[in-house]
Amino acid sequence: MYPLTVALVIGTKPLGDEIRPVLQAFGCRVVLDQNDVGDWNEFLGKLDRLRPNVVLYDVARLQEGMEEPLKRIRAAHLPPLVFAVDTSATPERILRAIHAGASEFIYPPAAAPLKEALEKLAEETRRQTDSQGHGRIAAFVSAKGGCGTTTIAIHTAMEIRSLTDERVLLADLDLESGLISFLMGAAGSYSLLDVVENLDRLDASFWKGLVSEGRPGVDVLGSVPTPNFQPLPTADQMHDVLRFLRGQYGAVVLDLGRAVTPLLMSTFEHVDNVFVVTPLEIPALHCAEHIAATLLNRGCPKDRLHVILNRLPNDPEVTLPELENMIGAPVFITVPNDYAALNECYSEGKFLPASHRLSRRFAEVAAHILGVPARKKNFALLA
Repeated sequence: MYPLTVALVIGTKPLGDEIRPVLQAFGCRVVLDQNDVGDWNEFLGKLDRLRPNVVLYDVARLQEGMEEPLKRIRAAHLPPLVFAVDTSATPERILRAIHAGASEFIYPPAAAPLKEALEKLAEETRRQTDSQGHGRIAAFVSAKGGCGTTTIAIHTAMEIRSLTDERVLLADLDLESGLISFLMGAAGSYSLLDVVENLDRLDASFWKGLVSEGRPGVDVLGSVPTPNFQPLPTADQMHDVLRFLRGQYGAVVLDLGRAVTPLLMSTFEHVDNVFVVTPLEIPALHCAEHIAATLLNRGCPKDRLHVILNRLPNDPEVTLPELENMIGAPVFITVPNDYAALNECYSEGKFLPASHRLSRRFAEVAAHILGVPARKKNFALLA
């Protein structure tokens, strides 16, 4: 049975004495237990932070005005379900509670109907969680500006699309200088900030209005069109956004811009892979080492952290083991330098063909993200 979290607002002692053993026997975790609401702003803030599946609200003492507290709970940001609980029931009070937003009306003897309501909620929650899918999410972060991360993210997203029948999302989370919409020719004007601002309205229909199609099967969520002075999303908000996206796409590719940022730290624990992109330059390698150390120290599993060595010269002066020791993270793949071919494609509004040697490297990254077999990787530093 899916574990449920519950908030209690029960001031009638006999109701509380009857309900709490049922919750304990069902395995519910009570995250909030109050006799009354008190300060509504504080109470709604607790609900927003704790996010219970359901609030059991005592309406026994509210002969008049029962609807107002139920409506306020249901109007909260990311509202939980509400079970109204009472010492007795009449058809008129049940209808008033349901019309105000209550999902259930529980009254003594409460054990059997409460258990049935919890079982139904647990099953619905399990189905919703399962239906959210298991889309893969990969984040790309640049050691510093100008490392080619956006190019790699774009081509990887298109390679992923060639490997799956499901749609792919390419999201520009570089909120200062993102270029994905420009390079993809996408017309959308919304960004991650708009998604977070509308989390309480986020569903498949609303989402379609936020993205645009950059290429067949590849949706694009762009960066902000003007300088960003808005608060960045929190880790909890990113968790909710990415959980939603897993259910909408076979794969999600995030371009997180450069360096260690608050957005990177709010995101990394909710993705399947983090790719740090760096060229073979001392300043960039130093920045890559800082990113890797920061993520690992904050609990990023080492098997989810990968380095992509970009624009590798034909005659590098260091070996792969030396580079991995320097950065403190494994090198997943090396990408040769072909700036001229990329620049020519961009000037024509095109992307590298699948047969190009760089595309073959991006295809290996795509295969790893999806967890499907890829051609044997060439770990030789000579490209």
